[in-house]
Amino acid sequence: MKQDFKIRKYSLSDKTLWDSFAAQCMQQHFFFQRSFMEYHKERFTDASLIVEDMNDNIVALFPASVKDNTVSSHAGLTFGGLLYKKRTFVQKIVTILSLIERYYQELGIEKITYKVMPYIYKSEQGEEDLYALYRNEWKLVRRDFSTIIKKDTPFIPDRSRRKNNTIALNSGVQILPSNDLSTFWELLNSNLQSKHSVKPTHSLAELQFLMQLFPDNIKLIGGFEDGEMLSGALLFLTPNVCKIQYSVNSLRGREFKVLDAIFLSIINDNQLPYIDFGHSSENDGKYLNGGLSKFKFYFNGEASVCDFYEKDLTANL
Repeated sequence: MKQDFKIRKYSLSDKTLWDSFAAQCMQQHFFFQRSFMEYHKERFTDASLIVEDMNDNIVALFPASVKDNTVSSHAGLTFGGLLYKKRTFVQKIVTILSLIERYYQELGIEKITYKVMPYIYKSEQGEEDLYALYRNEWKLVRRDFSTIIKKDTPFIPDRSRRKNNTIALNSGVQILPSNDLSTFWELLNSNLQSKHSVKPTHSLAELQFLMQLFPDNIKLIGGFEDGEMLSGALLFLTPNVCKIQYSVNSLRGREFKVLDAIFLSIINDNQLPYIDFGHSSENDGKYLNGGLSKFKFYFNGEASVCDFYEKDLTANL
């Protein structure tokens, strides 16, 4: 049988090749650049793969990490899966996924988790991998619920959102870009600690480092009263999507409804096809935070999901 592709493990010497190919892929996100994937490399054991044709040309990438004989694509990223160029024929993806399964299986890996990339982050519909997962008998094990806003849909926010925006602006609050990550992170950390007894996923130092690495992709918007930040939203920007990665209201910010004003400002100023409000589900998608999802819904939000699949590699041994 003719062999069309070969697989090898990513190494540090491949960084330039990886970054160049990732930038050309249909799946567009700056966190597939190795500098982002490796900023927290001490937390994850990398298991990323490079897929080549028989002439050593890269045809696909598989960002991945491994823990306890389980490979994830990638545990340090919101989503991942196979990265490949536009107009890639579906049969190639079916074949490549099979080869990836076999590669890990021969290394003794027992299970792979595949995080499907939502279509809004792609430069074309690009669901070849979804079909390949079905063909290869992967199992859907998790579905996170998200809310998105489409640029080409008339924006008609709920009356209460408009009222809250008026309250904020009439209170003299200014909505401005900011570089004050320290104040924002302290507000965020305090809020998460008091409500959920957890810290932000990213430390302050990590966010500052990432913002230096990707200044065009990570932006902070704040709501200020006399120069004091009351609320804020940290944005991750890709070619298609403005993702609200973190947002927070201080006690005074809640009093003046500042976060509503920030969100309306982001929506009105946005020039990208989509805004991603992020997940409103917890416990691997089994619990829906109804209040949070309704809050986003009232900004004219629409439903979107992020799916997780698993393949048990021991079943075919």
